Amino acid sequence: MLATDNGNDTAATRRRPHRDARRIYLLGGAILLGLLVIAGRLVQIQAVKGDLYAEQARRQYESKVVKQAERGFIKDRNGNLLATNGVSTSFAADPRHIENPKKVAQAFAQALGEPYQSFYQKLSNRTTSFVWLRRKVSGAARETLRNIEDDGLIKLDEPLRHFEYDSLGSQAIGATDIDNNGLNGIELFYNQQLHGTDGYIVMQRDARGRRRPDVDLPQSQPEHGDGLELTLDINIQSIVEDELKKGIARSGAVSGTAIVLDPKTGEILSMASYPTYNPNDLRDASQSAIRVRAITDMYEPGSTMKLVTAAAALEEKVVSPEERIDGEGGTFMLASHAIHDDHPGNMMTFREAVEHSSNIVFAKIATRIAPPRFYKYVRDFGFGIVSGIDLPGEARGDVKKPAEFRDGTQAFMAFGYQLAVTPLQLACAYGAVANGGVMMKPHLLKRRLDRDGGVIEEIQPQEIRRVISKSTADTLRSLLTDVVENGTGREARIAGLKVAGKTGTAQQLSGGEYSKEKYNASFVGFFPADDPRITLLVLLDAPSNGYYGGQVAAPIFREIARRIAGVGVPEESPSPAYGSGEIKHVANAGRLHLPDLRGIDAESAKGIGTKFGYRVLVRGNGRMVTRQEPAPGMLAEAHGVITLTTAAPEEMRVMPDLRGMSLRRALNLLNACHIRPQVNGTGGTVRGQSPAPNAPLPNGAGAATLSCGEPAVRNQETEDQR
Repeated sequence: MLATDNGNDTAATRRRPHRDARRIYLLGGAILLGLLVIAGRLVQIQAVKGDLYAEQARRQYESKVVKQAERGFIKDRNGNLLATNGVSTSFAADPRHIENPKKVAQAFAQALGEPYQSFYQKLSNRTTSFVWLRRKVSGAARETLRNIEDDGLIKLDEPLRHFEYDSLGSQAIGATDIDNNGLNGIELFYNQQLHGTDGYIVMQRDARGRRRPDVDLPQSQPEHGDGLELTLDINIQSIVEDELKKGIARSGAVSGTAIVLDPKTGEILSMASYPTYNPNDLRDASQSAIRVRAITDMYEPGSTMKLVTAAAALEEKVVSPEERIDGEGGTFMLASHAIHDDHPGNMMTFREAVEHSSNIVFAKIATRIAPPRFYKYVRDFGFGIVSGIDLPGEARGDVKKPAEFRDGTQAFMAFGYQLAVTPLQLACAYGAVANGGVMMKPHLLKRRLDRDGGVIEEIQPQEIRRVISKSTADTLRSLLTDVVENGTGREARIAGLKVAGKTGTAQQLSGGEYSKEKYNASFVGFFPADDPRITLLVLLDAPSNGYYGGQVAAPIFREIARRIAGVGVPEESPSPAYGSGEIKHVANAGRLHLPDLRGIDAESAKGIGTKFGYRVLVRGNGRMVTRQEPAPGMLAEAHGVITLTTAAPEEMRVMPDLRGMSLRRALNLLNACHIRPQVNGTGGTVRGQSPAPNAPLPNGAGAATLSCGEPAVRNQETEDQR
């Protein structure tokens, strides 16, 4: 029995190692298989999809934020800053890390005067890690919001486009959107040059979840945009807009447009329309106010088109100034069309026909010219084709080809019907006559500059073509001078300044028929007539208190010309406002309205004053001008002295006078003086302030409250102009 039992034990013992080995192999295989699966997964994660997962992980703690390039400045021809960049702060948030969304939302609602709920909804949205609260906050609201402490709040300083003269010149200069992209005007046409190239900075979340920039992460510094110096003269622009607005009010017109250009160079000195808009605040800007009517609006020019008919007839030698032509007593049937004159006449010379704007005589003269030749002159004067001005949206007008002429087409075109032109085209046509028969390409850019003021590119005057001979141009200047001296343009006469020009009155088309209530009234001319340096167009849309061009548009022309050239310029001497073929601003014409030099750095202010022809004295060692004598806007004798007072922040003992200053410039001045601002009201101009000007400031600093509103209309007439 014992022997048998021992045998069984031995067999069982032999079988157990086999089972244990199997278990070990199975366990080892399972472990090896698990390791292979893990290795495969690691290969998939690190090698196959490594970049994808790394990018996903990086996005969880990093985000790229654009650093906007600083947009290039825009100046006028005299160095006055038209468009600059102020400092603003943009506020964003990471809702997942906002500590107190109710408190932050309440602070933004109070500072910006907007509903609390709109901010709270953004701050409560936990599905996103980045949301904008408000872009480009400036002024008192910016200072208030910058003081909020919350780990989830992101604050980024960004440049804010500011237009120094608010609505002045706004249609030509243009505006920008929230991202500093040009929307219209020069800002849009030269957007690429002005904008520069944006950079970026990578924000990384720290251990507490706060987003902070990290210098060790990739970043790109922005390349700032180029500066532009325009052909515009902001002083002439202010004169034009002031007189245009007053003329529209007198005449009851719906709107008006005016253009001032140098006929010898094609430089646009002023381009204005009213109503207008403020590019610093686009909330209430309408498209009709924003568009550049001088290049976008087309109209039938009426009798101002007689310049082209007269030029063609004289150049083709089918008429002479003293030839006598029958005016038919004021009514003439041409085929089946009746032509009428507002100033009926019988036999008259061609010169007299120009003076009294006879439609009948011009219709007769036009029929002496073959249609292809007549069409050639119309095209050569720039009608039916774009001028190529450096502004977006230019219309080409509408001119029929000779094959499209019907009975009466050429006769009606002779006095400005059955074709459509833009105000700029008409101004350039008169500029060609003023320039001895040579048409120049109109342009607004004078120079492109780097950030230090160095010239990158200078625009040279460009001849388009010779339209008529110099002798024909001289004859036309004589005829147009007689229009002002003896004819329909007598309201444009100026004592001591010889003016050449032409009136225009045209019925507007309404529902396919010519209206008897709505007219376009215009006056176009140039001065001094013997050596023209200024071409000026004034156009009124649907005036209701009189509608003849000589009645409502010529007086506006007269007042603009008087203020540009200077009142009482001796006729026997050349106008002192011009010389060497270049506009000299009018510094020698007597007196000027002084520019506002407050709120800008002393060196820039001194340079601007010097360019205006003044001797500039600077008092103090501060960086920014706090006071100016004589005051901005005052009339001062040319070549006089402007005294500028500056003060360092620690030297400020009294409150500067901010009244009449743009809000942006006032805030810059207060910040430089370490004075905390608070703004009440809307609008871009400071109307009141507390403390009052020259009030003591405690310890050289303090706080100030500014009351703002829209700019007041300032009557810039001198005593002798009244």
